[in-house]
Amino acid sequence: MVTDGDMWPNPVDQGALDWMLSIRGEALTTAVRAVTTVGNTASMWAIGIAGFLYLLLRRKDRVWALYCGLTQLFGLVLMVVLKDLFGRERPPIPPRLVEIASESFPSGHALNSMVVFGTFAVAAHALSGRRWPFAAALAATVAIGLSRVYLAAHWLLDVVAGWAIGALVIAAGLLVLRLTRGRAGLPDPRAGPPAAAG
Repeated sequence: MVTDGDMWPNPVDQGALDWMLSIRGEALTTAVRAVTTVGNTASMWAIGIAGFLYLLLRRKDRVWALYCGLTQLFGLVLMVVLKDLFGRERPPIPPRLVEIASESFPSGHALNSMVVFGTFAVAAHALSGRRWPFAAALAATVAIGLSRVYLAAHWLLDVVAGWAIGALVIAAGLLVLRLTRGRAGLPDPRAGPPAAAG
């Protein structure tokens, strides 16, 4: 059994980590490492910038490009502030399989993947009316978050908090977008894509 020292000991975190340790295997660990790499800061920056440029240059939609870019940037800054504020220690080595110097709460992988994939899903739905981007974003975010618990890089509570905070950041960004578009006399972003003429 791995303990969290004197910082927020709880049976949920402990039970989740113990279960993840019980299913570890060489092949699964290799796959999980690949999944967790998608959620690291460098990958999120690359995906975020690529999506921002696509919306700005290909779709010619400055409003949704700015929504995604600014919301993602705010999420990243908020993550850094919260980690420093709470200062929660990560699970020890072993069983942790990755070396990280930053604090544990909230999970940056969980928070950033929620915000990056979530904002792009919101923009994709608004521009196309399709709902599958939400399912894809949720699946990717859940997989990345759980990979952090499997690798013992985070306690489960860190990951759940990252998801929740990320969802709140997305909602806050949408609220700001609605308010600013309303003042500028632009269409409500909830209206979705324009109807086809004919």
